[in-house]
Amino acid sequence: MYLDPNLNIQGDLVLVNNPTTKVVTYTEIKEQLRIDSNDEQSLLEAYIDAATDMAENYCNRHFITHQYKLYFNEKVPRASLIFPNCTLVDVEAVVGPPAVAAKKPINWVDENGADQSSDKAYIDAFSNPSLAYLSSDFPGTTLKDNAANTFYFWFNTGYGAASSNVPEAIKQAIKLIVADMYYFREDRKRAFPMASQILLQPYKCYH
Repeated sequence: MYLDPNLNIQGDLVLVNNPTTKVVTYTEIKEQLRIDSNDEQSLLEAYIDAATDMAENYCNRHFITHQYKLYFNEKVPRASLIFPNCTLVDVEAVVGPPAVAAKKPINWVDENGADQSSDKAYIDAFSNPSLAYLSSDFPGTTLKDNAANTFYFWFNTGYGAASSNVPEAIKQAIKLIVADMYYFREDRKRAFPMASQILLQPYKCYH
């Protein structure tokens, strides 16, 4: 479920692809911890996943590219639409995600039940979070009556498909969180190291 705070309209957010690329690799963590053996590989890989989730939740953004559809039951007005997960996008990313290059960013089902699409939108990727606007020349649309999910956007989140696209400060923060989990295995009040929080703070998205 997605609720846009600007427009007060409700939508459904659907993850199209969930990448397997790691922000920080097992080999990098072994180097960070100065570990030579693979005896605790499963444990460390679980820590990597957990630390990445913690960092992404703290920053309110994906680090590796994820592709989504955002569905609405009504046409979105020309006012700004706030993208979830603090999307870092440009026009090309929205117009043609690699897996669906023929797709345009905005799609709807018209009153005759036919699929329609348009690229008449522009992105403010420098705002925090990113904003999307329908262009002034966006075509007039009438949606199919009594049908759900008739108006939707394709969009990408994240810094890129590879770990090399992710800022080094974020990767270092994840390494410190993993190290903290490894050396201090009991529950405690502090969620993760202060140094990690300082490193992540500039990348935090405020919805």
